[in-house]
Amino acid sequence: MSRRLPIFVAALLLVTLTIGEASGEATGEEELGYTLDDWWDQSWLQIFDRRGRPDLDGPMLQRFDGTLYRRYHFDMHVPRPPMATEREWFNQRQGVRMWVQSMSELELASRVQMRIEAPTWEDGYIGLRFDRLEDRITGRNHLRFDVGHRDIAGTGVDLALRFHPGFDKDDVDVELISNYSINGVGDLEARIGALDPFINASFGLLEARDVVLNEHVRQVDLPLALSANFRTEPIAQFRGELYAGAVLPQHRRHRFPDEPARDHLRRRQALLGAALLEWSPHDLLTLGTTATLIDARMDWEFDEASDRDGDVRERTTSTRLYAMSRPIPELYLESFAEHTRRPQWERGPRFNQNQTRRDAEWLLSLRSMWMVTETFGADLTFLFLNRDTEGPPELTVDGRFTRIVTRLKIRLGEDIWTTFGVGWSFDPETHIYDGGGMTLVYTPSS
Repeated sequence: MSRRLPIFVAALLLVTLTIGEASGEATGEEELGYTLDDWWDQSWLQIFDRRGRPDLDGPMLQRFDGTLYRRYHFDMHVPRPPMATEREWFNQRQGVRMWVQSMSELELASRVQMRIEAPTWEDGYIGLRFDRLEDRITGRNHLRFDVGHRDIAGTGVDLALRFHPGFDKDDVDVELISNYSINGVGDLEARIGALDPFINASFGLLEARDVVLNEHVRQVDLPLALSANFRTEPIAQFRGELYAGAVLPQHRRHRFPDEPARDHLRRRQALLGAALLEWSPHDLLTLGTTATLIDARMDWEFDEASDRDGDVRERTTSTRLYAMSRPIPELYLESFAEHTRRPQWERGPRFNQNQTRRDAEWLLSLRSMWMVTETFGADLTFLFLNRDTEGPPELTVDGRFTRIVTRLKIRLGEDIWTTFGVGWSFDPETHIYDGGGMTLVYTPSS
């Protein structure tokens, strides 16, 4: 990493800070701020949604694929909505947001998030959430169904039962979610999840009916996942978020009647955590930092062939510094510097004996969105990526890359807007045209 990089990071943040401090009073626009809620939600979907992974029964994260290329993380970052819209989306009970991004001459990556909620009895509701992510690693079409009740008996406690109905009955998950709001302090949410809790029932029914199976699966212990998160109200210009979760150690036995040498016990467990701290020294300026962690482990212990035993440990850590400002109503500015590490440790013949992967990345972004009129505006983003990896799989993703993204923003109504445009690469080994895409966000105010 060049010594100039920390200077460049400071310069990006300073530009936003300086412009924000130079402006006057608040303009009535939405409050500036960020949240890690979507990151937390997507991190758990990586664990809940087995069908969205390349290998349904493989490790939980599966971050690396042989089809990845140098500018993949550029392409995945470009269509994301502005950071300041994340809190609005978090508070939204109904809405849609989506993006489509070119990845090659023949491929498009896409993401769709939909939320629908309808009231039932007094303070009761049912809700649907759909999350689609299609790229070179993930193939997700995940549906969630909530049945809930708010402010039970005037206690301020909300309860909801959430179902994750997968196509396979042994990939159906259930969550119990509780939320408690403390006036002037913040919101506390706790969840208890059951991962694939119907495996024993499904296979037990098949065995009772004398169905011939190539593989029998049985959960040995309770497949529980626990999580909690706390979001504070603003206190003396500061606001914070804390997230913690765990997949408790779970054992699942796999038995192959025709190939007993393949019989094995599989174990999985994971830890997740995150934190956010924001400071708003001015109505039009917000500074913040975040830190995130996912640590997942899975191992296989064979009954008759111990030389086939193996395990894999996947870890992703990330830290981000960011700044957001709206110096005038028509102009929004944001910048961030993010450092991500993705080490991985593998052991056993499943992974060609012992292997270690080192993976470190810097991503820097400076973005401006200027509404020239009430309907039309411009979205201009500068991106710099530096990635350094070593170890299997040997992907061609290393190097330093620079991109400028130019987009047109159109506000189609009070609650809906879209941006679309293209990126321009300044790397000598690539063409200057670097793909196009679009983003659309619909967040109804009622």
